[in-house]
Amino acid sequence: MNVKIKGFTTIEVIMVVVIMGIIAAIAVPRLGIKTVDLYTVARQVKADIRFAQESAMSKYRKTTIAFSSDSNIYNITSSGTSESKELPARSRAVFDSGNSTALTFVFNSSGEPVTGAGGILRISSGGSYKEIKVENVTGRATIQ
Repeated sequence: MNVKIKGFTTIEVIMVVVIMGIIAAIAVPRLGIKTVDLYTVARQVKADIRFAQESAMSKYRKTTIAFSSDSNIYNITSSGTSESKELPARSRAVFDSGNSTALTFVFNSSGEPVTGAGGILRISSGGSYKEIKVENVTGRATIQ
């Protein structure tokens, strides 16, 4: 009795997997990588503002966080040391100098903003924006 078994050979399965891999390698880059969400960027900057405030309190020294206008770079300076940070490149976000009331926040050893150091920092990407408000008295940062 001659029974014929139906199915795919190993070679056929391997060829299908290879062809699908080639198609995926070509198609995926064309779909584009999603940019980093603007709210996520604002949360990162808010956390770094809070870090600067806590650094001032823990070191008992004035700490400054300064944002470069129309750029994606900012610096945290304390006790003569400076740390430069950059927003994620995929976010395409920049600090908007035209609509911000403050591009520098200075915290004293108690974690309070130095007189007049509070304000609003605007981060924009494309047509949208997020604002981070730093309270004048407490230094509390909130995203608006």
